[in-house]
Amino acid sequence: MEISVIATTHPDYKIDKHELDRFGGMAAGVCYMAHDFATLRGEDESKTFRRAQMTKENGHHSVYDHATITLYLHCIPRVLECLLDNERYMVSSVKSGRYTLHPLPDDEQVVYDKWQAKFADLIRDRYQAECPSFFTDNKIKKLAMENARYVTSCFTMVSMLHTVSYRQLNYLYGFLTDYAARKVASTFEKRLQPYIKDFIKQLAATGYIDPLLMQNGKQRQLSLFTDHDVQEYFGDVYATNVHCSFAVYMHLNRHRTLKYAMHVPAEPAALEFYVPEIIADQSQLRQEWLDDLHRLRDNYPQAMLVRATEMGNLDDFILKAIERKCSGVMLETTRVVNGVLNKYQAALQQAGHHGAKVLAGMQHGAQCTFPGFKCSHPCGFAAAINETRKI
Repeated sequence: MEISVIATTHPDYKIDKHELDRFGGMAAGVCYMAHDFATLRGEDESKTFRRAQMTKENGHHSVYDHATITLYLHCIPRVLECLLDNERYMVSSVKSGRYTLHPLPDDEQVVYDKWQAKFADLIRDRYQAECPSFFTDNKIKKLAMENARYVTSCFTMVSMLHTVSYRQLNYLYGFLTDYAARKVASTFEKRLQPYIKDFIKQLAATGYIDPLLMQNGKQRQLSLFTDHDVQEYFGDVYATNVHCSFAVYMHLNRHRTLKYAMHVPAEPAALEFYVPEIIADQSQLRQEWLDDLHRLRDNYPQAMLVRATEMGNLDDFILKAIERKCSGVMLETTRVVNGVLNKYQAALQQAGHHGAKVLAGMQHGAQCTFPGFKCSHPCGFAAAINETRKI
């Protein structure tokens, strides 16, 4: 066996499209070569580029996935981040709304500041004395920010790194171009479209768009939006429907091995909102929360509830459950995962499927209660471990 590194990414170097095409042509040569990669490196460039042209024309585009491009996207709306993350293959690193502050419109800033202060007081009063090692002042501040973030808009501006392959960048350009040309009826999509058109324009300016690579021979479309629920099924593979906030949809959607889609959000007047559990049983605070969100409804707050679909296989669901059943995870996310877990386990139990026993072992609390699991950073927060926490 011999392993060689033949390509890397450098943060200070922007590769030319000519080199991306050449790399794709060499990658295609691996499929047909009689010798080794060193021979391909040394072959006449005209031969490499004839092969590149041939693969572009005949749809053998996977060879252009070997080269990747990292975009820095500054001041893009959160929903556009969601749209990009819903496409695969990609890697995203996004400025967090759970742990950092974003510039907000004045109306949102006032409400955000108010609820951050309220949540901090509620968390401190309810939990700090019970578990002081977990509920430090800094932890309380971050949890308060995490929950106050629900009042901010789906169109809040964020910054992110987004890495895609050369092929995927061109496919995205094609998908987005098709979407931007559609006539949309919903208020949400009408608000989204100008950002997509600007994004398309700026992608074209990168110099990486190739008409042959952006051809959509399979008639694929952007995968974020769906117009129907799925028929629920649980076996070695599964499909289910979930109801969650937009904020948690984004949290779930980062599992690249699972497939998600959501219905286009309702018109502002028809929106319903998630209520954090720490205030859900306090009628005055609950009503104040909902009143504030209804005043901000035209901004499409991230607390808005969306209908979503989730599909994948049993092994990948287990991996998601291990990651998302933890004190460090948003409570609503854990609740949604548990809802699917319970339906999945019951269906497998009824069918006599071997996976029912595995899932049953995950129904007694957080990941640290799973058979054979050892937590590397025990939180000591009992209500999180037995999943009775309210924050």
